[in-house]
Amino acid sequence: MKNIQDLRKEEMEIRSLKGRFRVIFYPLLVLCLIGSFKIVQLTVLQQDSFEAESDKNRIVEIPIYPARGLFKLEDGTVIAENIVTQELLIKRSLLGISKLQIDLLKEKVFEETRKINLPNKNGNPEEFILLAGRLTDKEIARYELQKDSLPNVVIRAKLRRYLPHGNLFSHVIGHLGPVDKEDRVIFSDRQYSYDAYVGKVGLERAYEQELKGVSGKRVVEVDVFGNQVREIERISPKRPSDITVTLNLKLQQLAKEELNGRRGAVVALDPNTGKVKALVSSPDYNPNSLNQSELANSLSKEDLEDAPFFNRAISGSYPPASTLKPFIGLLGLEAEVIQEDTIIEDKGFFQLKEDGRKYRGWKEDGHGKVNLKKAIVESSDVYFYQLSSQLTIDRISDFLSMFGFGEITGIDLVTESKSILPNRNWKLGTMGETWFVGDTINIGIGQGYITSTPLQLAVSISALANKGKTYKPVLAVQNNFNPENYFEVFLREVQHWNVIEESMISVIESWNGTAHNLYSEDSISIAGKTGTAQIKSLMDQELTVSEEYEDVRQNVRDRDHALFASYGPIPEPNLVVVVIVENGESGSAVAAPIAKKLIEEYQNEQKNEQTNPS
Repeated sequence: MKNIQDLRKEEMEIRSLKGRFRVIFYPLLVLCLIGSFKIVQLTVLQQDSFEAESDKNRIVEIPIYPARGLFKLEDGTVIAENIVTQELLIKRSLLGISKLQIDLLKEKVFEETRKINLPNKNGNPEEFILLAGRLTDKEIARYELQKDSLPNVVIRAKLRRYLPHGNLFSHVIGHLGPVDKEDRVIFSDRQYSYDAYVGKVGLERAYEQELKGVSGKRVVEVDVFGNQVREIERISPKRPSDITVTLNLKLQQLAKEELNGRRGAVVALDPNTGKVKALVSSPDYNPNSLNQSELANSLSKEDLEDAPFFNRAISGSYPPASTLKPFIGLLGLEAEVIQEDTIIEDKGFFQLKEDGRKYRGWKEDGHGKVNLKKAIVESSDVYFYQLSSQLTIDRISDFLSMFGFGEITGIDLVTESKSILPNRNWKLGTMGETWFVGDTINIGIGQGYITSTPLQLAVSISALANKGKTYKPVLAVQNNFNPENYFEVFLREVQHWNVIEESMISVIESWNGTAHNLYSEDSISIAGKTGTAQIKSLMDQELTVSEEYEDVRQNVRDRDHALFASYGPIPEPNLVVVVIVENGESGSAVAAPIAKKLIEEYQNEQKNEQTNPS
């Protein structure tokens, strides 16, 4: 028989076992209940959610990008289109480990001049990225022979931008480049593929959104290996409209030919509409190389020194030189500081009473007795020294601002620079110096601190051609184009416009005119003004102008710029032309003939169109 002590011991053990059971059983029960709930949740309550996630794994959206919009001239000539090129791509994940493949490509496939693009390794490792664009027929044939040794390297067709006229429209149309972070911020409402190109400069940049169009998409079902099973939906992309450019092909070609590679710019526009008919900056470049539609033509170090990518027509800042004199003369008449027949004695220099300093004219012995017309015709510096000193910088600055000096024109190109129209506050703020009468005298002949771009000068000259009314310059137009008013200058005496115009006509037609070399009896009537912009000041008062110039001429880059600003035909001008040739020295001999050729060519074209309408 068990004693009481043994029974108690067994009872205690039973109680302990029950406690342990409860400790283990109840948590297990709770876990079982939670597990059962999860099973129900997964199989019933979240069934739709998991089905949706499953669909995501097997349903893929593939964007469809439209072809980029074209650029056409008003006669329908295409100046920027899209062509199919063959490109070599490699899987991104292999960029860092496929040196042998790349060496094989260099040795067995690519031409000797081929430059291989090595893109950033960061990104989707499974995507194919560009290794080389615009493959030649020989390169494609060589690839076919070696492709078994080149896994993960493929050839695909790609639409690329192409300018049929090469360099001719480089600074107007611009070029494309790979999309970068800045582009994605600016054009955040547009979709771009990993290898997309976007407009970087020129009209390509200005009209990027219009040119890109709206992407479509394909919705497809794929298997676990990524192979397409079926197409579920297709939304076609919206192709953008083509853009019409105002340029005239013959004028553009002629301007380029006449510049003949010299540094400079030519701008021609219709003063009655603001349409730009020619805009050439020299030297230029081949946009097709940057667009990857042609094999790259690398620019030499010497080429780059001449800044071929710099658009001198809209961003080049030059002293307007004597092309400013008609405006100063016009102000003199309006301010009643001079009359048309006011005469001064030009002895070859102007001397300031304040400090006795002499300001020399370009003609050593002077021009003798000079009125306004003769001062413009012969380009008397001394006449305008004296006139500007009487006008003061305040009047000059206010008056020139009415003609757009010191402002951008607002043309539809994104890199236009603002020219400088100085005044007292400008000098104080820029240099921390007060304004001197000598500063005003230099402004009077278009020198000193004042600058202008060729385009801005052309717009200002169009105000003279149009008797005060100007239109905003434009390169791209729609079918319903209406000229946009830019500014209008109202004179106290309308006759003053005619005084200036007659003087500018005589610059060419008078025997003593600085551009009389352009005159012939059977040529059309043109109004113009020559200019010689100093880029190195003549400071040695002990030397004559001609003596000091001989020293300046030793370095070509120190020689004066040649300018000519003009419009014609008179009395109904339809073309304004401004020409600048850097270091060309003579506006009459170098710049003026180019302008005349453009105006005459345009008139012949207009006449032919009237005679033989399409």
